Amino acid sequence: MRLRPLLPLCLVAACSSDPSPAPSDAAVDAARDAVVDAPATPDYPYTEPPRSVLAEPGVRRDVELVTVPAAPANPSTRASTPETLNRVQVIRYRPDGAAGEPRAVVVAMPGFLGGAGSFDALARALVKRGTAASEPVEVWVIDRRSNLLEDLRGMDAADALNNPEVAARYYLSNDVTVGGRAFAGYLTATDPALSYMAEWGMATLVRDLRAVIDRVTDARHRVVLLGHSLGATIVEAYAAWDFDGTPGYRTLAGLAMVDGVAGGTEITEAQYLTAGVTAPGGFGSTNLATLRARGPYFTALPILGVQALVVSEITARRARLAPDAIVDDNARDGLFRVLLGLSEVPRMSNAAALGFAFDEASCPLGFARMSMGAPAGGALRMGANVFDPREMLTTPANGTDTFTWRDATAVTPAEFTSRIGAANAWALTPTNFGEWYFPSRLSLDASAVGTLRYGASSWQVREGLRVMHGGEIDVPVLGISAALVGSAEAYERVRMRVAPTIGSDLPAAGATRSDARAFQAVHMARMTHLDPLTGDDDDARNPVPARVFSFVRAATAGSATPRM
Repeated sequence: MRLRPLLPLCLVAACSSDPSPAPSDAAVDAARDAVVDAPATPDYPYTEPPRSVLAEPGVRRDVELVTVPAAPANPSTRASTPETLNRVQVIRYRPDGAAGEPRAVVVAMPGFLGGAGSFDALARALVKRGTAASEPVEVWVIDRRSNLLEDLRGMDAADALNNPEVAARYYLSNDVTVGGRAFAGYLTATDPALSYMAEWGMATLVRDLRAVIDRVTDARHRVVLLGHSLGATIVEAYAAWDFDGTPGYRTLAGLAMVDGVAGGTEITEAQYLTAGVTAPGGFGSTNLATLRARGPYFTALPILGVQALVVSEITARRARLAPDAIVDDNARDGLFRVLLGLSEVPRMSNAAALGFAFDEASCPLGFARMSMGAPAGGALRMGANVFDPREMLTTPANGTDTFTWRDATAVTPAEFTSRIGAANAWALTPTNFGEWYFPSRLSLDASAVGTLRYGASSWQVREGLRVMHGGEIDVPVLGISAALVGSAEAYERVRMRVAPTIGSDLPAAGATRSDARAFQAVHMARMTHLDPLTGDDDDARNPVPARVFSFVRAATAGSATPRM
C-alpha cells in the first residue's frame, strides 16, 4: 500500500495488543490503588501511544500523519494555519500480517462533531470480511485537521495505566500533571489566535482528502469513499469537486453515504457572505464575514460545551474497564442534570452511565444516539427532552435508586450496539469518537454546495466552492439510511443528480441507475443515527457491514493486484 510515512512522527513507535476485552479484575484494582495511594498532586508518566496495535485478531490498526496542502490565510486577520496543523491523521485498519496490495481501500469521513473512533466497529468488520473472502480490504478513517488541536495527553496516560481516573483528574479536577504538564484548559471559539480556522472549510477539507486518496495506487479502481451524516455531504462534494480541471470522482471507484445526504437546496450569496446560515442541529448561525472577523471559529455543543465530550470519553473508559463499578463524578452528574433534567442523580454503574448518556431512550441529542440496551435496578419516568420538548425520554425517577445496565443482546428485541462496542469507539488511543473543535466554516460551506453542479461564473465557485461536476459523477452509489435520514427514498435526489450511467472504465460499465450495480438505497429500520457505524459485527442483527462489503467488492471487481 502506498501510504508513505512522511515524518518521523508517523513512524511506528511501538506495536502492542489492544485489549478490546475488559482487563482482569486484578489489573483494574491495581490501577485504582495507584490513584488512591498516590500523592495529592502526582505527575503521571507520559509516553507516545503506540502507533500500531492489534485491534483484534486479524485486524491491525495503524495511525499515520499525512502532510496536506497548506490552508489559505484568513484574509481578514492575516492569520495563517501553523505548519504543524497542515496535516491530517489517518486511522488505518488493515489485515494483520498481510503482504501486497489490498483489493480495495475504503476511505471514511466522519460527520458533524465526529472523530475517527466513530468508525471503529464498522472498519474492523469490513477488514475481517475481506480477509474471509480472500479479497483484502483496508479502511482509512479521516481525523480532520481540527482533531490535532485536542490535548489527549490525559487520555493517553490513562490508557497506558489502564486507569481512567488519571484522565478524570487531569481534565476535570486539574490537580495532576502528565509528563510534567498540566491541562491548559479548552480552547475558546472566539479566540483571535484561532482565526486561521475560519479557512478550514470545504475547500481545505477536500484538498486534505485528495492528499490521502492520492496515496492509493490506482485509486480510480480501488477507492470507495464513504461518509456518515455530514460526512455524506462532504464525500459527495469531493466527488463533484473540480481539482484544476480534474473531477474528484475520477479518483474513486464508488461512493457510499450512511445516514446522510447533501440537501441539494440553495442558499443565497447574501446569506453566505453576510446574512447568516444556521449550523447543523440549530447550533447557532454564522456568515463568512463575521466568521473571519471574530468567529466563532469552532462549534461546540450548546449548553454542554467541549467538556461534555471529554466526560464522555472518560465515562466510556470506565465502562470498558469496570462496567459494574460505581464511580462518583461531579462533572458527569452535572451533565446528567442538564441532559436528563434531574434534580438528583442516582448512583449508577459505569455501564449504566454510558447507557443513559447515549442510549436512544434517554439521549436528548438525536445525532449521538445508539441502541444499547436498557437500564435496570431502579424506577423510571418519562420526561421531556430538554433540547426538544416535543419528545419524551426515559430517565431515572428519583435519586435514591442504584442503576445497572442490560446490554444490547439482553433485551427483547435485541438491539445493535453493545456496551463494549460503544466504549471501544469512544476510548480509542490516540484518537477519539468526538471532535472537540469542529470548524464552523465547514458547516457554513456544507450549506452552500446545493446541487453540486455549478458553473464557473456562479458565486459558489467564485468563493472557492468548486462543486462543478455533480451531474458527471459516474461511480456506483450506495445509500444507507437510518434514524436521521429516515427513508431510502431520500437518496433519490442523489440518483437524479449524478451521471445516468457508470463510467466505461469501471466494473459495471454502462449500467444505468436503475441497475443495482449502479445505485442502491436501503433503510435500516430501528437503527439510530450511529448504529450503522457502532453496531456489533453480527449478521443476524446488523446487516450494514455485509451490505457495505458487498458494495465495495462489486465496485472494485477485477482491480486486485496479484499477491505474493
